[in-house]
Order: sequence, then structure tokens, then C-alpha cells
Amino acid sequence: MGQLAQATAGQQLQPLNTMNDMHQLIASHRKQIESVMSGALTADRLYGLLQSAVSREPKLLQCTPESIVACCMKCSALGLEPSSVDGLGKAYILPYGNKNNASGRPEATFILGYKGMLDLARRSGELKSITVTAAFQGDGIELMMGEDGEPRLKDMPINLDASHDPANLRFVFLCAKFTNGGSHSEFMTKSEIDAVRARSKAGNAGPWKTDYVAMAKKTIIRRSFPYLPIDTQAQKAAVADETTPTYSFLTRPADSIEGE
Repeated sequence: MGQLAQATAGQQLQPLNTMNDMHQLIASHRKQIESVMSGALTADRLYGLLQSAVSREPKLLQCTPESIVACCMKCSALGLEPSSVDGLGKAYILPYGNKNNASGRPEATFILGYKGMLDLARRSGELKSITVTAAFQGDGIELMMGEDGEPRLKDMPINLDASHDPANLRFVFLCAKFTNGGSHSEFMTKSEIDAVRARSKAGNAGPWKTDYVAMAKKTIIRRSFPYLPIDTQAQKAAVADETTPTYSFLTRPADSIEGE
């Protein structure tokens, strides 16, 4: 596969310029990517999704190839398909600058989507249900505190004509019920959501910009993860959200990779 396939330990992969270069990059690391794949995601499907992502975010071709492959490995290990920026995806691969990158090229960043967070939360099989509600000004949704000290949504008529413009968001509410009979509920105000966005590497671009409400929902799910009966892989994925995964797999044989 040319220079892309010939990179060895200690060497940098050649920069990408075209989608053909992207195809060669994925093909040359196919064995490593497939070694950690879970679910129905395949290397061919992954490349097709990358094509769609690049068509929406051409700057991905400017990213370091190591970071592209690292993000692909992360998506593969979690079984989450990367989407173009449409707010409905389970995961995203987006370009961001990196001050520590000597090449001066941006790095691809792995971002969990709202549906991806829900998918990870449900995989343990110990969640009976999990719902996230976004409340807007004038929609009639109100909070109350239960006798057990946990927040609840107050039963009252909902105004279906209320505007669901992101600017009118008041709070997001999560309610999770466990198979063992336990539960967890939590809410975050818009100001709390905005504070998280301000600290986010991706706060001014990508789904935070195009699909604010979905990201607000994701934020409360991630905050609730420590209180939910979820597996270690899901916990690690939440921690790795909005980061560039490690490149260390590029220096090891595929049969030594267990998924990072």
C-alpha cells in the first residue's frame, strides 16, 4: 500500500492529501482495526463512514494519520459507528488543533454522541430503563423533590406549542431505573451545561454548535455514569471522550492489541 503501509515503529505515517490516501491508510491498518472490532462494524463500513465524515469535514484530511487510525480503533473497540456531523450519530471523528503536535497538523478527536452514551450505558444489562428529558421555557415541564431526596418531574399538562429552540433550554433531567429495583435521577441547568461546554475542547464546533440539545443530554448522561451500573469499558469511554486516543498500537503487532 505504498508509504502509508511501510511505516514502522518510531516513524511517522505520511500525511494524507486525498480520500485515496485515507483508503490506503485504513487498508494498511485493517488487521489492527479488525482485531478490536465489536458489533456489526466492519473495516469496509468504517471507511464508508469516514468518506461521509470527510465530505462534511474536509479538514480531517489535514489531520495526522496516526490520530485518524487511533480514532478508528476507538470506534471499532466500542462498536460505535462514526457519523458525519448530523447530531444523530453515536460517535464523531472531528479535527482539532493540538499545541503539542510538532508537525503543526491538527489531530483527529474522538467524540461520543448522545446515542453512543445511551448505547454504552445500556450494555451492562443492569439498566431497566434510562430516559433523558430536555425542558424548555413555557413547555410546562417542572421539577419537584421527592421524599427520598431525589428530583422528580412534576405531573402536569405539557405545552406542545412551546419553542424548543436551544436558547430556551432550562434544564435536562435524567431518570435511570435498575433491574435490581434501584434508581438514579439527576438534573442539570442550562448554566451548568454551558459551563461544561466552555471547558470542552469541542465546545465551539461540531455537535456542540450544530446540535446543542443532544450534547446537553449527553452531558448529563456522562455526569451520571459513576452512579449507573455500567461496565469498565463504558466508564473508560466516558473518560476518553473528546480526546485523541493513544498512538501506541502503531508500534505493536496486531495480535497484541486488546483495544484501547
